[in-house]
Amino acid sequence: MEEFFGFRNFRQFERSRREIRLPYDLLNDLRFRRLPDASKAHLICLLLLSARMDNLLPNSPIKLEQLIGATDSVDLSAFAEFVAFAEVEEPTYEDRSAKRRIPDSLRAEVLLRDGARCRRCHRAINLEVDHIIPVSKGGETEESNLQTLCRRCNRRKRKKLGARL
Repeated sequence: MEEFFGFRNFRQFERSRREIRLPYDLLNDLRFRRLPDASKAHLICLLLLSARMDNLLPNSPIKLEQLIGATDSVDLSAFAEFVAFAEVEEPTYEDRSAKRRIPDSLRAEVLLRDGARCRRCHRAINLEVDHIIPVSKGGETEESNLQTLCRRCNRRKRKKLGARL
């Protein structure tokens, strides 16, 4: 079972799911100033990643390096003095499936917007509302990330990242 962690004081940085707030006082924080430059950059990238991942980061430096595109090794112990990490429970199946569920009202809006036709083949039967960027790849359940596809086109797409049609 994979372990996760989250920033205990993340709320002071969180602005929304897509952005964080960096207070100017961060530059005056001695704990931050003592970090090597690469660790400062990693810390900011991890805060950005936390906003995207609901403050649930994998407790694996290798995975974190991949997720933030680090060219230097991520040293989690360097952040222990600056930000305390809180262990959190792994999300349950219900939590993960709730992110994928598309509310009926949103489903209706997407179908209406797309003219009740598949955006790939333009068929009007067996329609499904699909995540353009899958939830498993970080996609959101919001109208801009949803499209109408027929069952056949949706099955062909699978989990590949597709361009909007």
